[in-house]
Amino acid sequence: MQNSRTADAAGDELVALVAALPTGDTIAAPYALYDRLRPHAPVYGYRDYPPGTVPDADEAVTAWVLLDYDQVSAAARDHRVFSSRDPLQEQSSAPTLMLVNHDNPEHDRLRGIVNLAFSRPRVEALDPWVREIVDSMVADLGERDVEVMEALAARIPARIMVGLLGLPENVVDRFRHWATAFMLSADLSPAEREASNGELVEYFVGIVTEHDRALKAGETLPDSLIVALLKADAGGEKLTLDEVIRFCITLVVAGSETTTFLLGNLLHNLAAMPGVRAQLAADRKLVGAFIDESLRHSGPPQRLFRVATQDVEIGGKYIAEGDWVALFFAAANHDPKVFPDPSRFDITRPNLNKQLTFGVGIHHCLGSALARMEGRALVETMLDRMSDIRLGDAPPVPQRASLLNHGFDSLTLRFTPARPEAAE
Repeated sequence: MQNSRTADAAGDELVALVAALPTGDTIAAPYALYDRLRPHAPVYGYRDYPPGTVPDADEAVTAWVLLDYDQVSAAARDHRVFSSRDPLQEQSSAPTLMLVNHDNPEHDRLRGIVNLAFSRPRVEALDPWVREIVDSMVADLGERDVEVMEALAARIPARIMVGLLGLPENVVDRFRHWATAFMLSADLSPAEREASNGELVEYFVGIVTEHDRALKAGETLPDSLIVALLKADAGGEKLTLDEVIRFCITLVVAGSETTTFLLGNLLHNLAAMPGVRAQLAADRKLVGAFIDESLRHSGPPQRLFRVATQDVEIGGKYIAEGDWVALFFAAANHDPKVFPDPSRFDITRPNLNKQLTFGVGIHHCLGSALARMEGRALVETMLDRMSDIRLGDAPPVPQRASLLNHGFDSLTLRFTPARPEAAE
């Protein structure tokens, strides 16, 4: 099978379009470029992870780009042909993420154990506690302009993750720093990034090791996700200490950061679309559809990498074993063949459950239920406590550092609290 790289790189215009993918302008507003590239997909030549982004990696990754819904969905489900292992991370000093960067059979072994600790009943039982946290933070906003990425979108998931892991609340700000350094590392120097990753690993090595010592000594510890992970036993299969440590790190750097951008995008959509907000206020049953359409229309995750384990043909292009492939889930969510008029925000779409933001197949996001719970709690609390939500005087500042997530660095909204009798 002949590789199609050379032929695919022939068109100067196409080369320029692919080269624009990792630029700040595209990261801030990616969908027009996705639309121009989609008819040509798969396209080769997308360069990401420039030197210094991943510790110890001296060369950028050059990858194929998949943007068509059917191509992305099929590749994401085919874990035998498209491996989730990340050679760069494996060769670097950065911790390898759990589940995200594992293939079968190891993935299924890990997920089977982790599911015992992160079960649906355990997550569903968190709802009152999550709503209490969200309500306490929204109640303090008052009638003023608020920069919500700092005040709400970042702090809500960080506080929830800290509480879920059973850790002291004074580590919330450290969690946020560690997540940003790991996920949006283009803003930091290699030395700063490596130092942050080292602090993150050292912290959880200490915490998990101490929890393990206490459990083995017969001490009674408060219920927490760390304790549940250490105790989880799937027919004699247990997580090693290193696996528990890396799962905690994965929750902090992958879960918290993505949820931050999701909450920010939900708040932006509430403020920028008063007609939709009125629909939600009149019928709370539509909140789920609002979250689904936000995930499709402006979901944070943009792309994930895979590596071809064998030669494969997609869309008439020949991808060689060992080639990197970037699955652009966000572009698939804007494929007009599946979602007509994709730039229009429409909570009445009949196929919202087809959006790919949380992934598909064995790598469907483990934390998706918790992220949705946080989003629903925030949206419904806003509808309860605010009579009006608008964009503030300061213009939104989009995130421009990495194609990992689409969202805002800064988002100022103006709130008008509901009268007490209206909020009751």
